[in-house]
Amino acid sequence: MSTFLLRVAIPVPVRQTFEYLPAAAQPDQNLYQPGIRCLVPFGNRTLVGVVVERAKCKDQQNLKKIEQLLESTPSLEIELFSLIRWIADYYHAPLGELCQNTLTPVLRKAVYTQELLQAIGRPIWIPTSESNTAKLRGERQKSLVRLLCENPQGLHEKYLRSMGYTTKQLNRLSDLGLATKSKEFQTTSGDGSQFANTPSLSKPQLEIANALSSNLQSFETHLLYGVTGSGKTEIYLYWISAVLNVEQTSQVLVMVPEIALTPQTIRRFQAQFGDSVSAYHSGMTDKERWRTWVDAKFGHTRIVIGTRSAVLLPFKRLSAIIVDEEHDSSFKQQDGARYHGRDLAILRASQAKCPVILGSATPSFESLFNAETKRYNYHRLVVRHNADQLPKVHLIDTKARPLEGGLSSPAVAIIKNAIKNNQQAMVFINRRGYAPALVCPNCGWLAECHSCDVRLTIHWQRQLLSCHHCERSYPLPTACPKCKSDTLQAIGTGTERTETVLANLFPDVPVLRIDRDVAQSKKEFNKRLEQIRSGTPCVIVGTQMLAKGHDFSKLSTIVVLNADSGLFSSDFRAPEKTAQMLIQVAGRAGRREGQGDVHIQTQFPDHPLLQAIVRHDYDAIYKAEMQQRQTAGLPPYQALAIIRAEAQNPDAALQGLQRFKTEMLQPHQSDCRILGPFPATIARKQNRYHAQLWLIGSSKKRLNKHIANWLNNQKPPNNSRRFRWTIDVDPVDTG
Repeated sequence: MSTFLLRVAIPVPVRQTFEYLPAAAQPDQNLYQPGIRCLVPFGNRTLVGVVVERAKCKDQQNLKKIEQLLESTPSLEIELFSLIRWIADYYHAPLGELCQNTLTPVLRKAVYTQELLQAIGRPIWIPTSESNTAKLRGERQKSLVRLLCENPQGLHEKYLRSMGYTTKQLNRLSDLGLATKSKEFQTTSGDGSQFANTPSLSKPQLEIANALSSNLQSFETHLLYGVTGSGKTEIYLYWISAVLNVEQTSQVLVMVPEIALTPQTIRRFQAQFGDSVSAYHSGMTDKERWRTWVDAKFGHTRIVIGTRSAVLLPFKRLSAIIVDEEHDSSFKQQDGARYHGRDLAILRASQAKCPVILGSATPSFESLFNAETKRYNYHRLVVRHNADQLPKVHLIDTKARPLEGGLSSPAVAIIKNAIKNNQQAMVFINRRGYAPALVCPNCGWLAECHSCDVRLTIHWQRQLLSCHHCERSYPLPTACPKCKSDTLQAIGTGTERTETVLANLFPDVPVLRIDRDVAQSKKEFNKRLEQIRSGTPCVIVGTQMLAKGHDFSKLSTIVVLNADSGLFSSDFRAPEKTAQMLIQVAGRAGRREGQGDVHIQTQFPDHPLLQAIVRHDYDAIYKAEMQQRQTAGLPPYQALAIIRAEAQNPDAALQGLQRFKTEMLQPHQSDCRILGPFPATIARKQNRYHAQLWLIGSSKKRLNKHIANWLNNQKPPNNSRRFRWTIDVDPVDTG
């Protein structure tokens, strides 16, 4: 009879662990360490769970046994597992689902870790003896033995074959007992090389790099606020070299917001650090991600560049973290455990007792507030690298101006002038498709999604109407379904329509569209990017995919369409997001040859936010918005969480949240403001109705305690088909 039981986290959407007895064939309690994977029966299924803790077993009745352990040492080692448990507590997320998502995909299956390691190991030949060299035929085999003996740690078979040695020659050494073939798990060099601080830094860059390098062996958070083109990447490279040279086992994590930015970042870092650089993001195959997981865990890679999930890799010796474009909302997970990658990076650095840099040309207002209140060390770069000037920003008043494909006549003239001067021009419009609406002028019919409360977007090239929320598509009608009129009109402008108009206006110049539709073909996407990077005069039509991170040397002119959409919004973060987007877009211009020009089309040229952008005065926007947030009691002055619910009808969603509100307003639950419930901005998506309940507390600690008390005392219902709900702590999207 077992004297102990195991609490196991299982990948199901409930906020609890499940109790099991140890496996019959593995009774030793020392085998069951927190974070170790195991196979458990659950209902009529068998699932991969993670051991959370051991406990005394008082009653074995009705307890099932773990079927088997899947590893001898935990995949989620103690430091990482404690971070995962913190995430589950802070974001009120099911621990089992969080463990499942933290494990790299191949570890979510019922496979032994050792088998997985063997599967990715690379063949390596290790010398064992020189005694039988007399039996070798030919000088080539003797030279092979000498080469191996000079490298007693072994050499990869791939390397030996590149040197001209054959499989037959290698097998002959094995037959004679001169060498053995095995597998090693190391997939990158990780050789502890010393790296030179090679980037050439300006005086302001060097001052900041030295300040960042003054304390490399303890936890500090640095906010690096550098204008676009100021050379933040050069500072990163310089600083990473210093970090890696402190210890030969040091590892660095570099986080970027989107997969589209990863390849160019990797190329830049590989040019400096060679094959010590690995990648980690969801666009990689399961096997590729497993290789990086192993490399990080065993210390075989020095630098990992990845998206938000990379912050949960099992590093052997994490010594520094960089979060580039730290303001970007892509760092916020939008399903499951809704953690923020930037905030976890800071927590992970604190745990590892190492420094972390948050870098951006448009820092989040929360990060600026933390720098202002001395929680972060603050560094500013106010000039561009190589003395390049910031672009001039102009406003084009479009009131009473006719637009063709969203373009005013001054905008067309500006693009024409850039092409004439052998430069590139970019038209930025953050709306893909041909047009955002199709209407009938005769009867007023409007093309709307059958499943969502939104208009359908016209995609002319595919002859479809598409919903950008549920991704449902409909054939593009040739006549009005209601009155049969054939005078349907496309209202508004998207990237496809602008591309078509520009192609007609500039028939002798390539017009290159870069948006999510193009990015679905990796080959076509990269082809267009390379064409832009070549410097050939062209007109680029792009969405926010091009708003950050890209460096195009010949891009001199940018025209921004539809800039007004973010000026008036129910989302209190809309001014911040609009300012960040416009400044990031503007920063693509004039990064190499001469001062760039940015022209923003607007019907509100006197708007304070746009006027501040003309002056490059991000600080003014920050101060104005923070005054409003302080008055309204919004983040970062108070803490915010949103309970989001969805149901099969609107009343069920609202009534469910009203029940939650009533429970929370009981005497022991009365220390926070509760707003709502009210419908979401888009109330119906995929034929389900969405609503929200806002919880506002005086501090994150008090708000978190308030939610935890409610969850523990009231035990709200688990998700079902009729009523689903999630908690979003520190939301970045309030729609």
